[in-house]
Amino acid sequence: MKLCIAKAAACVAVATAMSPSAQAASSNPAKTFIATKHSIRQPLLQVRMLANVLQDPATYKGRAVEITGDVMGAVTSGDVHTVLMNASGTEISAVIPAKFNDVEWMQSGQKVRVLLSVEVPASAGAPEVFRLIDAAPEFDVANAEAVTPPGWTRINSTSRSIAYVRDPDYGATRSVEAGVAPTNVTAGNPVCQLSPSALRVYGSYYTAIRQLNSNLTESEANKITSSVLYFSELNDVDPRLPIAMIIAESGFDINSTSRTGAMGLGQLMPSTAAGMGVTDAYDPVQNIGAAVKILRGNLDKYGGAPSHAGEVPYTQIKLVMAAYNAGPGAVKKYHGVPPYRETQRYVVKVGTLYKALCGKS
Repeated sequence: MKLCIAKAAACVAVATAMSPSAQAASSNPAKTFIATKHSIRQPLLQVRMLANVLQDPATYKGRAVEITGDVMGAVTSGDVHTVLMNASGTEISAVIPAKFNDVEWMQSGQKVRVLLSVEVPASAGAPEVFRLIDAAPEFDVANAEAVTPPGWTRINSTSRSIAYVRDPDYGATRSVEAGVAPTNVTAGNPVCQLSPSALRVYGSYYTAIRQLNSNLTESEANKITSSVLYFSELNDVDPRLPIAMIIAESGFDINSTSRTGAMGLGQLMPSTAAGMGVTDAYDPVQNIGAAVKILRGNLDKYGGAPSHAGEVPYTQIKLVMAAYNAGPGAVKKYHGVPPYRETQRYVVKVGTLYKALCGKS
């Protein structure tokens, strides 16, 4: 089987968070906030996990959580500035950089979106569990995240749902097959953040995915396509590799469950999903996001990811996919692909699929 899928170009991932000085100089807090959020490599903790974090911060140290809440007030003690917030009924406090002290929208009564890192209190006298990474007015962030992607037209918008149709007059998309425009796109769908280069190849990926699993609904295929392209760009991974991996793992069956309990498109084991902050392994966005992060980590471990999401050498794919299937420990133990029949067949299958996607025999 040979699938002709165009390669997505241009990586939009940010490797490190913006420096405080760069943030302070920004005249657009919402834009800066979104860029900072995209720079965080680990999946963000869910708001519903706040109680667990507050009870056992050491387990979540260094992880980040995105919260929308109402500012209740601020406290200054020496050089330490703390903001008090109410987030979905949970009262929290966070140490904040001094640059936010006199910001109008960080005052009491304002609704803000914040990125917080989990800290472990040094002593009983320093009880704050969170440190603020960045913040912006909630209204501005919500509007910025709902910006219509290039070449698309928003057809309806509510606080919970955004839908788009492809703009036929957008020149860069004229070569894309008709009838593949994402519709009924929920706010959690990464299509809202796809780059122009990803949008240009969207139709090719969508068509191939629908052919690989004709049982997918239009909405499901759109969400999968968007997630593959978005997370591949975010992690600087050739999107053809996640496609080949998902074909081998689940055949694009969203509800696939293996005999060992592996779940969803990328067949995440429960422990792996939990460790990466995945709350629903059958959700295409969460599953693909975690799977691509694993692929990126394996690429870094075994030779480094090719720059600009370039084609991955077959010798590297063998190790990357062996680690995905059997674990990095097995690859280390056997100094290469372990002698497990399942793993060896899996490596060959993914490698063959990937070469086919790259137009090679």
